[in-house]
Amino acid sequence: MDLKRLKTFVRVAGTLNISEAARQIHRTQSSVTEQIQALEADLGVALFDRSNRKLALTAAGTCLLDHATRLIELADAARAAVRAAGGNAAQALTVGGIETIAAAFLPDVVARMAATHPHVSVRVAVAATSALHAGVRDGTLDAACFFGTLAPEDGLACSVIAHAPLVLVVPPGHPLAGRTGANHDDIAHERFLVTARGCAYRRMFEAALRAQPERQPRIAGEFDSVAAIVGLVERGLGCAIVPRMVPALADARVAIVPWHGAAATVPVSVAWRERPSAAVAALLAALPAAPSGATPADGRHRYAAPPP
Repeated sequence: MDLKRLKTFVRVAGTLNISEAARQIHRTQSSVTEQIQALEADLGVALFDRSNRKLALTAAGTCLLDHATRLIELADAARAAVRAAGGNAAQALTVGGIETIAAAFLPDVVARMAATHPHVSVRVAVAATSALHAGVRDGTLDAACFFGTLAPEDGLACSVIAHAPLVLVVPPGHPLAGRTGANHDDIAHERFLVTARGCAYRRMFEAALRAQPERQPRIAGEFDSVAAIVGLVERGLGCAIVPRMVPALADARVAIVPWHGAAATVPVSVAWRERPSAAVAALLAALPAAPSGATPADGRHRYAAPPP
């Protein structure tokens, strides 16, 4: 059985929706359908019941799901063991991160790994949160760091490693500039620049204002880039609430005010597959606040406090 098809089957079995599975693994619906049909042809059984509007696993599909998950894990373990037995000391590690974390948080982690595990070659992949979760699930990513948390899932581990403070960003000369802090009452009449709904940064903004849903500030515009939002704040087009670690804040001519309202910090989490490889274990040990079972690192990111 082809591992690629098995991974696609596991994703479809988890979502019971071809279009959603295709979105998560960044494939077309037709490609996902073809892989499932090819797997069914190879096994000679139907894996999904398509008689109703929603997919459902057949008895054969349910049986395969357990075996497929273990086969994928075994293949990953075998690959690592064979490389080690062959004397190939070099190891490759692919770590995913949302843009801000990849730019402001992961460089310190990669540097610590380079000092302690120089044989590990690290690749950092930047993607949206949903794609990071999907990459860890299907093995495309060895681990991923993102804002927020991930609900418990079989085969996955997730740990909060830091809490990133949120800040209110206002144009130069704004009445709130120079304040030691701001909360919901201070920004009720302000114009805000935000990312699109569903984005991690938009969820932070909405959580920060959730305490008073009847007093929502005006949304002046939606943008795909946090850096662009900071640039627009600099030019006086509105305000923003973002993590303090956003790299664009470093050189921007804006006023940065600590957010003292609800949800004043956002969790920074790492997710990985259970039974991690030696390279993933090294990554976990290099994180600012190592998850259970890993060795805590000495360094702390200046904009991300360790979890309480």
